[in-house]
Amino acid sequence: MKITPIIGLEVHVELKTDSKMFCGCNAEHFHAKPNTHTCPVCLGMPGALPVPNKKACQWCVKLGLALGCTVNEYSFFERKNYFYPDLSKSYQITQYQKPFTVNGKITVQGQEIRINRAHMEEDTGKSVHMVINGEESTLLDFNRSGVPLVEIVSEPDIVLSIQAKEYLLKIQQLIRYLGISNADIEKGSMRCEPTVNLKIEDNGKTFYTPLSEIKNVASLTGVQNAIDFEIERQTQAFKETKEVKNSKNKTTRGWDADKARTFLQREKEGSADYRYFPEPDIPPIEFTPAEIEEIRMTLPEMSEQKIEKYQTIYGLSDYDAKLLAEDQNFAAAYEALFDTEFVSKDQDTLKVFAKFAANLFLGSIKTYLNETQENIDSSKIVAKYFWDLFNSVQNKELSSSVAKQVTTESYKTGKHPVEIAKEMGLIQVSDSNQIEKIAKEVVVANPKAVQDYQKNPMSIGFLIGQLMRASGGSANPQVAKEILEKLLKNPTL
Repeated sequence: MKITPIIGLEVHVELKTDSKMFCGCNAEHFHAKPNTHTCPVCLGMPGALPVPNKKACQWCVKLGLALGCTVNEYSFFERKNYFYPDLSKSYQITQYQKPFTVNGKITVQGQEIRINRAHMEEDTGKSVHMVINGEESTLLDFNRSGVPLVEIVSEPDIVLSIQAKEYLLKIQQLIRYLGISNADIEKGSMRCEPTVNLKIEDNGKTFYTPLSEIKNVASLTGVQNAIDFEIERQTQAFKETKEVKNSKNKTTRGWDADKARTFLQREKEGSADYRYFPEPDIPPIEFTPAEIEEIRMTLPEMSEQKIEKYQTIYGLSDYDAKLLAEDQNFAAAYEALFDTEFVSKDQDTLKVFAKFAANLFLGSIKTYLNETQENIDSSKIVAKYFWDLFNSVQNKELSSSVAKQVTTESYKTGKHPVEIAKEMGLIQVSDSNQIEKIAKEVVVANPKAVQDYQKNPMSIGFLIGQLMRASGGSANPQVAKEILEKLLKNPTL
């Protein structure tokens, strides 16, 4: 029996416009006092007329272009009719027949995932469940109702749960690069609903299990776990009966993160059940080729382009390049090191510096940011400091380990890293005469270690350690090793 998962993802992204999709209410709803960002339009009052948010429409097109979609020059909004407590007017203004953008793609782990559409709609309100006077109650907060929402619908090209997680990470990164949303899953500004069913080939026959859409998944790991559970549940259900009942039906299932399992919520409505029809209060929207091109020109350099640049121009590895390009602000701070008067004209030196700086960014700086839970502050990245530090290491005045240490201190305090090294007594001594004098004292003071070296040259590490200790850590380790080996081979020196 061969089982192939068929996984699609619907991703909802709240745009961070100042106002809502069809009214002038404040769109910032997170932690706002309930029902304070509302008006007759977003509350669905009779006679209230919606006016589309131009910036939100343009941002939806911008996202579609970044996903490689085709932009429909002519499109319109529709009403999607269904009843739910937090949908005050019992319909949602969305797009179905003619969305803004269609037919895109994104590559994940070397596999192309097709994008069916990226369309514009409005968010719903929020149901808040709590206990009041000892009884379970549900209250409604409509601050979120009407917030601009882009829905990105993939084709069911995903076959692994980890691939679904990587897809979401890539979508999140792309959205943040565009600057149209924080795409924060924990705060609900990015939400995902996986759809899962199975293709089962057994004894020459092919079966398809019923499609399940999973709701209430609040984390990237949760998406992966929910998909894995649903694959296992559908597999076991088929093995028990060896038949597929109502394979064309769809069900909506919730995700219980505490129990790590899905549960049935309701039979899934189809497009006919929603009774889509054009929104009569909003005229069709047209984008001219010139307007589309104008939006395309606002696209920033994306992570894939940065990765290629880091590899070809700076000579970085694929691993380093991807880590640097993960966050747009982090990448911009790194690139600022090369857009200065200090940058070397020699390409070989430039690549050595690029690797040196990448190590400091991905090591010292990233570690500090992770520990403090901060985002990078580009004002604390001074190009001259990094070039001076690089030259000090190249001239063997500082070791690489010291460079990492003083980089963190420099970022925290704003002081020049080389000056920090001087204050801490970490400048390396490469004067061979001075090091040789200390080396002779170490050899005399450690006759047994000298005898051990004569038997096993690999034991020289102990003597190097003693020399470094005697020099207060200031001796250049490589120079120290060379002088010790010379002394031990020629004890009369």
